[in-house]
Amino acid sequence: MATDLYTPISLHHFVDELTAGLVPRAVSRKTIIINQIDRDLKVGTDENLLAFVLWNLLDRAVNCTQNECIHVESVRIGESTMIRVRNAGVYFYRTLANNFRQVQHAAEKLGGTISIDYAEDTSTTVALTIHKDLRAA
Repeated sequence: MATDLYTPISLHHFVDELTAGLVPRAVSRKTIIINQIDRDLKVGTDENLLAFVLWNLLDRAVNCTQNECIHVESVRIGESTMIRVRNAGVYFYRTLANNFRQVQHAAEKLGGTISIDYAEDTSTTVALTIHKDLRAA
């Protein structure tokens, strides 16, 4: 849960730092990660929990994607912030079995949920939606 104790951070920069470690594997899979998070979006939340959730989603997206662009984007809907990973690969949905309960539990601790939109034989979009408890500026 977010409180005023958390210093707001740039979500765009945060995602850049997380994806840096994934670049070598993405390149070997001929995949590009594009950070389309709003550069002005700042959030104040538990950075460790947020990193755990996003890292797991991004890591699985890279593992399931080949010869594609993975788009990481932010969407503000009312008081909620949605972080979407688009083109997460057609097999993303199948890889969720391993440790996904831990990822979902961490998302819930952040005040959020994870949703998956699977388009058969084309792509998967996975979204972390964090409701008004996330401090966004």
